[in-house]
Amino acid sequence: MVGQTLGHYRILGKLGAGGMGVVYKAEDTALQRIVVIKVIGGQSEADETARARLLREARMAASLNHPNICTIHEVGESAGQVYIAMEYIEGRPLSEAVREGLDSGQALRQAAQIADALAHAHERGVVHRDLKSANVMITPEGRVKVLDFGLAKRLPSSGDQATISAQNLTQTGAVVGTLAYMAPEVLKGAPADERSDLWALGVMLHEALAGALPFQGSTVFEATSAILRESPPALPDRLPPGVRAIVERLLAKEPGQRYQRAGEVRAALEMLHSGPSMTMAAPALPAKSRRKLLILSAAAVSAAGVAFLGGRSLLKRQGPTLSSGDPVSPVAEANVHFERGFLFLTRQNDPERALEMMKKALDLDPKFASARAWYGFCHGLLFDFGISNDPALLYKAERELRQALQDNPNLARAHSGLAGVFWWQMRKDLVPDACQRALQLNPDDMDAHIWLSVYHQYSGDHAAAGALIQRLVARDPLLLPALWAQADIANDRGDVKGSLELWRKLLDQDPTGYSTLASVARLQMGAGKLDEAQAALDRVRPEHRKLYPMRMHAGLLSALEGKRDEARKEVDGEVLKYYSAMLQYMYVAVMYFTAMGEIPTALDWLDRATRAGDERVEYFRREPLLAALRSHPRFQQILESAEYRRAQRKPKL
Repeated sequence: MVGQTLGHYRILGKLGAGGMGVVYKAEDTALQRIVVIKVIGGQSEADETARARLLREARMAASLNHPNICTIHEVGESAGQVYIAMEYIEGRPLSEAVREGLDSGQALRQAAQIADALAHAHERGVVHRDLKSANVMITPEGRVKVLDFGLAKRLPSSGDQATISAQNLTQTGAVVGTLAYMAPEVLKGAPADERSDLWALGVMLHEALAGALPFQGSTVFEATSAILRESPPALPDRLPPGVRAIVERLLAKEPGQRYQRAGEVRAALEMLHSGPSMTMAAPALPAKSRRKLLILSAAAVSAAGVAFLGGRSLLKRQGPTLSSGDPVSPVAEANVHFERGFLFLTRQNDPERALEMMKKALDLDPKFASARAWYGFCHGLLFDFGISNDPALLYKAERELRQALQDNPNLARAHSGLAGVFWWQMRKDLVPDACQRALQLNPDDMDAHIWLSVYHQYSGDHAAAGALIQRLVARDPLLLPALWAQADIANDRGDVKGSLELWRKLLDQDPTGYSTLASVARLQMGAGKLDEAQAALDRVRPEHRKLYPMRMHAGLLSALEGKRDEARKEVDGEVLKYYSAMLQYMYVAVMYFTAMGEIPTALDWLDRATRAGDERVEYFRREPLLAALRSHPRFQQILESAEYRRAQRKPKL
């Protein structure tokens, strides 16, 4: 076809051919630009099928508009030939760059761009399904361009339930197509979804970092078996643990154990590449210990806080362990109930159902210390989340955790759980000792490190708090509680812009995370951007809207807008009861009463907060939402008293 025209495109040369059609370089004579033309013609049934697939590719790809996705200019037909005109990209395929060798920094930057492209596509209901290094171009400037949505499909909401069967994968005696990048569930016949694209991204990232595909075989059977059953080869030792953790999670055999959204991957890669872990050495973790199981909690790190629910122990244990890393019960059915409860926490943020499952485990084995510790901690979470405002839950939590220690004195999880409960009970001075006990049993207990950082932060020692968090992030750049703490400490130190940037990155991982949205809204209120604060609160899911922390933030915004009646409806006696028992939330109540113009009440709450242990004196002096208090003599007196108490306290740990 060289020299011929299709519409207003003049064919300049053939670039390649494949199952989706023949690809040509062409000139757009109307706009005088170089383009790529993908064309298919003929009238056979096979050609009609290919034609339909080509049009499907065009319709999907044309709906995408992103700097890391190849742009579709036009879909047309000329002389019985359907064609797609698309952006001509100068550069080379990622597969070629991998063969020549990439450094880890390049690989991470490119993977982040691919993840950003996938996030854009997935948000619009498009799954690529044929993501591979040959379908990614790298421009001379280093920009990634994802090509060929030819196998893409709409997500189930759009009605297309197509799958790839085994027949699509094989030819006699050879591996063909994109088998090396196909996720295990797709090989088993399940529909491709966002998580299968993320598996392919994991394959590409491993390929870029190690210079070889993670799963290989000389036959289709061998390659398929490797994907379904084998662990990927270890990445080079020179790579930080955070890099290996990302690849390991992307290549989890079970889709539910992978990242669930491309935005999460992009955020993890961005934080990893910009963080200290790319330059600092960090100890390697045992393979079974890298997967951290977390839940989002509303309050353990100030007003946007978290409770880190015991990542797997970093110590080698004797005997079998649960998903939490804790010791198992000899009663098999009790372990089943524990695992169900743990899933309700880590996957659904549902402490009420988790309590129910842990109780069933304890009914079967009353001496099951691991279940007892989590059963107790879940009572605290009901209060922490703002589901209940009954402080009696915190003392129930303490009783259960102490019983767990009687049943197993060496259970580090129980000690770090007690540290959290002491914090919620406003028994701040007990937190360091509980953390120390946990660390004596397990020096890598993540909960203990988190609670210690919270203790130092609210004692006004941001250097100590920041150092603890920095070490956690260096070890594992994906550890969300540490990232949340980083954002919160940045704000305490006066870096509002940096704090807001970190919170926004965290929203990429969980766009409707209510505690993160509350923090963003509060920072916007402090900046006087009330419309943006409202936009953040509007993103909160309906089921979270009635939680006490969300009601307080809605009331604060109404007060700042001068809608005092609406504010009082939100912040009623039940909300204030909750805030009066939450050390890390009291300062938001101070903001609320300041915005309402009730200065004496605001000062009473500030005095209560500092006496309970919130000694962030420097933060209070610079917080914009407390500006109306600063000229009041009592404000200065309260903070001077807090400074004196802080100075008199003996250093802890």
